[in-house]
Parts: sequence; C-alpha cells; structure tokens
Amino acid sequence: MPRATSRSGAADRTERSGQRRSWLSSSRRRRPEAVTAAAGTALLGLTLLLAGCATGESTTAGPTPGVGAASSGAVQETASEDPALNAACAAFWGDPDYSDPLSRAVLDRAATAPQAGPTDPLFYAMTGDDIDTTFQDAPASAKEPAAVLSDWFRTQPELGAEADGDAFRTAWEGLAGSCSEVSSAASWAVAPGADGTKPAALVCAEVFDTPGTLTHFGNANVLTSNMFKLVGLSAREVPAERMDEVAKTADLLTAEITAVDDDAVTAALEQVRAPFQDALEGDTWSEGLEQPLATLTAACTDAGYSSPDLGEIENGAVIGANAAHEGGMDYGERS
Repeated sequence: MPRATSRSGAADRTERSGQRRSWLSSSRRRRPEAVTAAAGTALLGLTLLLAGCATGESTTAGPTPGVGAASSGAVQETASEDPALNAACAAFWGDPDYSDPLSRAVLDRAATAPQAGPTDPLFYAMTGDDIDTTFQDAPASAKEPAAVLSDWFRTQPELGAEADGDAFRTAWEGLAGSCSEVSSAASWAVAPGADGTKPAALVCAEVFDTPGTLTHFGNANVLTSNMFKLVGLSAREVPAERMDEVAKTADLLTAEITAVDDDAVTAALEQVRAPFQDALEGDTWSEGLEQPLATLTAACTDAGYSSPDLGEIENGAVIGANAAHEGGMDYGERS
C-alpha cells in the first residue's frame, strides 16, 4: 500500500499552487497523504472483488466496462490472470471511480516541479517513493516502467525549468502502456479508443479534477479552472490574444464529446464547448460557464462521478492558470 509521507513547508506551498478543482469544497479537499490512502482503499476493494471472482460469487450488478476497444470479458480475464497488476494499475489510475488516484497527484507535482522543485527536491523524491510502493508487488512489465517514472521525480525536479519534460511524458506513457489492458484511464492515456466507449466517470474526472500538465495548458490547474481564464465563469469578453488556446480547448472538448459513453454527459459537454465555438466564429462575448457546468455536474453525478457542488469556487478557480507562460515546463502536446 502506498505510504503517507512527511511534508515540508515548501511542499505545502506546492500543493496550494498546484491542482485547483474548480468547484471544490474545503471538506473534500485532500492532502497527498489522502491520495495514498485512497490508493490503498482501491487495492483492498479490488482484492475483495477478485476474491469473489475466484469463488464464483458475483460482486457487481453488471459487466465491467471495456478498456478502450477491448471487451469487458477480455478485461476481466486479464485481471483475474494477474491480480497484482490489476491492483497496482487501479491504485495508480483510479479505475473505476477515479477518486483521488495517485496519477492525479503525479501530474500535479510534475507541473509544479519547475517552480518548486529546486527548493524542495525531497518532496518530489517522495513522489517517486509513492510510485514504487504502489507497484512493488506488480509484475516486471509494470514495475520497470513505474521505476522510470519514479526516477524522474528523484532526478529532474531539482533542475527546475531545465527538467526534462519530454522524459516525463515518455515515462508517463510507458507506465500507461503497461496498464492499458486492465485500466480504462491508462488505455485512454496511451491512445483514443472507439467513439462512445470512454467511461463517463473518467471524462468527468478529466474535466473537473485532472491537472492540465500534459494538455496545451501545461500547468497544474484543472480544465475548468483553465477555461475560466478564456470564456469566464460569468459573462466576459473572450481575450483576443488567447484565441489559439480557445481553439485548442474547443478541440479538447470535442474529443471528450466524441469519446464519452453517456448521452447526458455528451449533451452537457456540448453546452460547455458552445462559448468556445462562438468565439471562434466571431462572437467573442461569452455568457460564462456557470450554467453549462451546473448541467455537467448533474450529468456527472448521475453517471456515478462525485462532482463538485455549485458555488464552491476557490478564489475564482483561476490560481496559476498562466503557469505555462511564466516559466512552466514544456511537456509538449499530444497529437
């Protein structure tokens, strides 16, 4: 089970400047220790699930969702053949509910490393320890790429802006590849799957809770927080100098709309995308995202993802949204 680690003052500052959930209540905000505890809970739950499968007892009401283009039967067969791989990958990637997985903390810390890494390298090295602990019982096929990712946190953050962002992306995708047969999140991190097959809970997690480290934003803020800088939470003029980001954000939302397996989430995401499309067509006055995000929150909740409540906005949810333009690390962009 991933272990909780001690924290320094700089580490606390890193967390505050890192991942920002756009609709996050203080009662639900978690420290990195809670990430490791959640991973342990996922491990325990998965062990009980596998035990039920071994005895022929049903532990779910229906079939397990497919991973990418794989069938649910293929996923279950792979998991039952190697429960240690399935447990480690579930703990890291968060399947199936995507609540506080270690992967999210890893993205957050990679994004803050250029600024905070040189002043607190031990904190980032502890992230490497968490990764190793999560995969300590996994087969070599996953343990080895996990070691590459953990080594990045022990060697690169102390370099600050000179840290190798390309190496982080390569290590991230390598670990995703090793888990892609047993984790939907890992599978979609490697490559898009068939249209309409991406779990709605995963899409909702990517919108509300996943740092934009490997997106065009290149920072630790979540997507909603980054979008507020472009089209606003409430009505505002879309900044003309950021139309390139508007276009890329519209493309990102389109990809999620195409991929998601839930009609209500699809419709809600189309509402979220609307002000970006309007701006690209010349109408640069945005009515803001408050109502579209309320609709998306409800759809995500119905789909089984614990979405944030309306009105719980932290400092306008835009802290650090320009990190990519102020010395943040360039992790490149996915094609």
